Amino acid sequence: METLEIIPLDAIIIPKNHIRVQSIGEKAIKKLADSITSSGLLVRIIVRPVGSGGKYELVDGERRLRAFRSLYEKEGRKWGGIPAIVEEMSPKEAVRRQVAINENRADLTPYEKAKGYKMAWDTGYFTSYRELALTVGKSHTSVVRSIGIFDKFPKEIIDGFEAGTIKQKYLESFYRLPDRKAMLKLLRAIVRENLKSAEIRELANRLDEKWLSGDRELLLQVAEKDPKIKALLGNEILIADLVSKSKLTINYTNLTRAKELIKLINALMESGALRTTLAEYHKQQ
Repeated sequence: METLEIIPLDAIIIPKNHIRVQSIGEKAIKKLADSITSSGLLVRIIVRPVGSGGKYELVDGERRLRAFRSLYEKEGRKWGGIPAIVEEMSPKEAVRRQVAINENRADLTPYEKAKGYKMAWDTGYFTSYRELALTVGKSHTSVVRSIGIFDKFPKEIIDGFEAGTIKQKYLESFYRLPDRKAMLKLLRAIVRENLKSAEIRELANRLDEKWLSGDRELLLQVAEKDPKIKALLGNEILIADLVSKSKLTINYTNLTRAKELIKLINALMESGALRTTLAEYHKQQ
């Protein structure tokens, strides 16, 4: 059950695990305070009672609360209390409410929403990513990947995502890359060359195949494992530059010959020669 009350400012506590996804600078607080002075508080904050000493814990509305506090410091008692919705809820329910409210805010960037998922997960109130995903109405994969940004990506990429340099749709390309070194190469290329979506995907493909750098040399080493394959190179099997084109061409005169070529390549892979050569190649890099 909820009630509408005027709550004294000094009775409201901002909990340590409060999900704050937007930065709260002095300019933003002053702008909001000016708006409240001229138009009043248009949206009430939400609090929940805690303990028996007349204290309340903030659930939603930190910027509004801070704006009221700034007005109180400047103008005194007139701003000593803030209109609030008071509602009984557990700490976990409070976190769930904050996440749901943030998800439905139109002014939040994709980065800020991802940050909200991360902060919600770190509270320990969710037993699984799937539970968190259900709370915000997103797919399990979307939530996992949003949280993974902060765990797997270099700080430079996170900063770029926050600043808007790295758009949310670009993150899929970063996730595919094998290591942070490749991620940073992609980031530098995006910033330096102002790459478009298709160009980013293409470059990510090439970086993802970095284990095939010097691909002709590597595939020649693979071919050395089987003289039948080696004899075909440059004739029926053409190795293009995978780093720039990602292409292996097989020429055949008829379907019977095509089947023979496929069997030769399949036998090579099943023999373990390919895995052995790749392992040896990695050691040399």
